[in-house]
Amino acid sequence: MNAAVAEALADPRIGPVSQDELETEAARWDAVETEVETETEVEEARRGRVIEWATQTITQGQVLDTFRDYCRDELDDVDVLDATPSRLELAWRREHSTVEARTGFLFCERLAAEGPALLLGPIGPKATKRFLGDETLRSRVALLDLERLEKIAAVRSSVFVYFEWFLRDAYGVKILPDNAFTSGLVERGIISLGMG
Repeated sequence: MNAAVAEALADPRIGPVSQDELETEAARWDAVETEVETETEVEEARRGRVIEWATQTITQGQVLDTFRDYCRDELDDVDVLDATPSRLELAWRREHSTVEARTGFLFCERLAAEGPALLLGPIGPKATKRFLGDETLRSRVALLDLERLEKIAAVRSSVFVYFEWFLRDAYGVKILPDNAFTSGLVERGIISLGMG
């Protein structure tokens, strides 16, 4: 079974979906090539996504684990409320956010129930199109592709800023906005990059 489909079916936050809903949703996102047979393999696919940076090779799960430890040990104003192998629930003051490794983004708007969600995974052109066309999605979910070092993000979260600072300080990498997403927001008049 496709890993993104298996991930969506196994996630209780997404809830029951019909086969038609699942097929429609899968067609709205970029293809995920990974195939899995068990929930354990879904977890391995999420955490095991290999990230190649100029000076190092790391996995999505290792980045998430290191960020969890960084929040616990280094940040006095960020609390780790819950940590699973692929998801962190974090608090900064009264703001609650999650950072989560995913194989795909099917039904991702359902993952941001308690606060904004930052989803780590591969970003493609369909993801950009989805976020440009859905204001509610943009206001609740952000995507970050560790391989491309790009993000699709319009939601505000201090935890997400801390995550980017952590990536810079721990790994020497900088996250940039996805060009197509930024251009699309400008074309639609949602943001302006003009001076003054």
